[in-house]
Amino acid sequence: MKYNIWAVLFLLGFTTYSQTGDIEGQITFKGDAVFTANIEVMDQNEYTVTDENGTFLFQKLPAGTYQLRVTSLGYVDKIKSVVVKSEETTNVTFLLLPRNTTLEEVIIIDRQTGLNSKTPYNYTPISMGRIENKSSPSGVMGILREVPGVYGAEFGQGIVKPFIRGLGFSRVATIFQGNKLENQQWGADHGLGVNDLGVERIDVIKGPASVLYGSGALGGVILLHDDEFYKNSKTLSGNIGTTFNSVSNGLRTYGSVGQKFDSNLYFGIDLAYENHADYKSGDGNIIGNSRYNMSSARVHAGIEKENFDNKLSVSYSMQNLGIIGDDELENSNATTRNDRDMQLPFQEVTDVLVSYNQRMDHGTFESVFHISHHFNDRKEIETNLNLVDLGLNQNNTFYNARINFGSGNFTHNLGLQGNFLKNENQNPVQDILIPNANYAENGAYYMVNWDWKTYFIQGALRYDYRHVNADANDDQFIEAGFVLPGEPKSRTLESNFSGFTGSLGITKTLSNTQKLKANFSSGFRSPDLAELYSFGQHPGTNRFEKGNASFEREQSLQLDFNYSLTMDRFRMDWSIFGSQVDNYIFFADTGETRSDSGLQIWEYQQVKARLYGSELNLQYVALENRSLRFNLGAALVRGENKDFEEPLTFIPPDNANLEVNYSFGKLQNTSLFSKVRGVARQDRPGFNEEETDGFTLVDIGLSTTFKFGSTNTLEASFALQNLFNKTYVDHLSILRAFNIPSPGRNLMLNLRYKF
Repeated sequence: MKYNIWAVLFLLGFTTYSQTGDIEGQITFKGDAVFTANIEVMDQNEYTVTDENGTFLFQKLPAGTYQLRVTSLGYVDKIKSVVVKSEETTNVTFLLLPRNTTLEEVIIIDRQTGLNSKTPYNYTPISMGRIENKSSPSGVMGILREVPGVYGAEFGQGIVKPFIRGLGFSRVATIFQGNKLENQQWGADHGLGVNDLGVERIDVIKGPASVLYGSGALGGVILLHDDEFYKNSKTLSGNIGTTFNSVSNGLRTYGSVGQKFDSNLYFGIDLAYENHADYKSGDGNIIGNSRYNMSSARVHAGIEKENFDNKLSVSYSMQNLGIIGDDELENSNATTRNDRDMQLPFQEVTDVLVSYNQRMDHGTFESVFHISHHFNDRKEIETNLNLVDLGLNQNNTFYNARINFGSGNFTHNLGLQGNFLKNENQNPVQDILIPNANYAENGAYYMVNWDWKTYFIQGALRYDYRHVNADANDDQFIEAGFVLPGEPKSRTLESNFSGFTGSLGITKTLSNTQKLKANFSSGFRSPDLAELYSFGQHPGTNRFEKGNASFEREQSLQLDFNYSLTMDRFRMDWSIFGSQVDNYIFFADTGETRSDSGLQIWEYQQVKARLYGSELNLQYVALENRSLRFNLGAALVRGENKDFEEPLTFIPPDNANLEVNYSFGKLQNTSLFSKVRGVARQDRPGFNEEETDGFTLVDIGLSTTFKFGSTNTLEASFALQNLFNKTYVDHLSILRAFNIPSPGRNLMLNLRYKF
C-alpha cells in the first residue's frame, strides 16, 4: 500500500510539472469572404474556432508533435503537422483554397425548424461580433437596417421597429433564444424588445416564412443566435466592454463570462446596463424626453455531447423609455444636456424569458424540442409618476417540436408549434385600450427536401388554428365605458382563425460559381388584439382607436427569385419579388372626432394590397491579401392599396448602403472603414402621408486589436456617424407627422477586453 501511494503521488507530481507549450495560428482564405474556420488537434479532443481576425490559440499542450486539421465551409480541408516545444509558442499559418464547387456546402440557419442555406428562402447573415457593430443607440436595428430589404421605423433612438420588404409591426417574427417573441409589438411606440447582449449573429429571412414560424412571419423573420463562446472554452473566459455615444451622452457597460467543463457541462452569463440622455438633432436642437435606460441579464447552462445537447436560458430586461411629445418642436421637454432622470410621459417595460432547447440524435432520426415562457409587463405613465395610464401584463408560453429523418435523396421534417397567450390590463389604470384577452394557437407542418444532382427542391405545407377570447366584464372596463365591437350583452367575444399555408421552391446550381433560387410561398397573420378589440385613447396621442372583431386573417402569396454569383474575389446577390396580401390591415384617420372628448377617431381597416421590389448586394475584395473590401447593398419596394388604387402607407423609400473597409497592420488587426447611406425622396405617399425628402449619411471609423500575452486581447474602435451632421426626417419615423428630426452627428467609442 505504501508503494502504491508513492506511485500515485509521483504520477500527480509528474502531471503537475509536465512541460507544456502553446500553438498560435493564422488562417487566411483565397476566394470568397469567409471569416471563420474550425481547428482540431487530432486525437486530442481539442478544438477551437478562429476569431474575426482569423487567429486561433491552443494553450498548455504537452510538448510533442500534433496534427492540426482546419475546416471551413466552402474550402478544402487542411492537415498540418506541428511540433510543440516546452514553454514556447509555436506559430503556424494556413491558406485555405476554395472547393471545386462551394455551392454544395450546407450552413444550418435554424436547427429548430430545419432551415439551411440550400433552402430556396432568401436570407442574409449579419455578424454582431465586430467591435464597431456593438451597442448602437438604436439597438440591433442600428445594424440590421443596413441589410438590403430591411428598414427601421423609429420612435426615438431606443424604439426602432423592423420592416422587411415593406412589411412591419406584427408582420415580422423575431426569434430570440428559440422563442417567438410576443411583446406588444403591435404598438408603433413599442420597440423590438431585445438588444445585442450575448448575440453573435443575426439571420434575416426575407419574405413569407409562415410555413415554418406561423402567424407573424408574413413579411419575414429575424433570427438572433447566441454567442456560445463558452462551449469552446475549457477555462473561464469572457469579455467586458464599454461604449460611449456622444449624440445622447449614452454610456453602456457590458460583460460576458463562461466555461465548459470536462463533464460536458457549460455555463454562460451576460450582463449589461446602458443609460442615455436626450439626443441631439443635426441642427443642434435637443429632442426632449428621448432619454432611455436599460438593464439586461442573461444566464445559460446546459450539456453538449456528440449525440445530445441542451440549453436552459433565462433573460431579464428592464427598460425606461421616454415618449417624445407631438409638440416637441413648439414646447420642448428638453432640460439640461446630461439630465437622465425619466420625465413624463415614459414607458416602463419589464421582460422575463425562460427557454429550454434540446437536440438529440437517435441514429435514424433527429429530434429538436423547444419550450419557453415569456412575461412582459408594460406601463405607459403619462400624467403622474404614481399613476399608470396604460398597463398590460402578458404571459406567453411557446413550444416547438420537430423530428427529421432521411431516406435516399429525401429529407423529411415534421413539426408541431404553438403558443398560449394571456393579456391582462393592470388594475387600476387610467386608460383602457384593449380588453383582457387570451388565445391558443397550434400548428403542424411537414417539409420535404429532395437533393438530386444539381437541384435542391423543397416543399412544405402547414395548418394553423387560433382561438381568441376577449372579456370586458371587469368593473374597471364598465366604469371606463369600454365596449367590445358590436356591444355584446355578455361583454365577451370569441374569434377563430384557421387555414393552410405552403411553399414550393427550387435551388439550381448552374455552375461552380452560380446558383439560382426560386420560391413560391404563402404567409399568414392573424389580427392582433389591438386590431380586433381596440376601443379607447392611446396614451400620449390625441387618437381614439377602434378595432374590428370581424377581420379575417391576412393571407399572402409571394414569388421570389434570387441569383448569386461567387467568384474568386467577387460576389453578387440579386433578388426580385412580388406578393399579394389579402385582408391587409392598416390604420387610418376617419376624419371624425369624439363628441365627448374631441379626440380624432382612427380605425383599423382591411384592403387588398400588392407589394413588389428588388434587392442587390455586391461584395468585392480588391487586393490579393484581402485587405481592401467593398460592399454595396441597395433595395427598392413598392406597395399598392388595390381597393383604393393608391400607395400603401409606411413603405420604405429606395435606399443604398456602401461600405469600404481597409485592413492593415500585423495580422490585419487594424481597419479603416467608411459607410455611405443614401435614401431617396419618398414621392409615393400613402393615405394621410406627405412626400419626404431624401438624405445622405456618411460614417467613418477605425478599429484595432491589441494582444496581451497569448490569450487576452483589447479591441478598440471609434466611429463618427452622420459625419456631416445632417438634419433629416426619415419617412418611416413615427414622428414624421410632427417633423421631429432624427439624431445628428454621433461620436461612438467602443472598448472590449477579451480574456
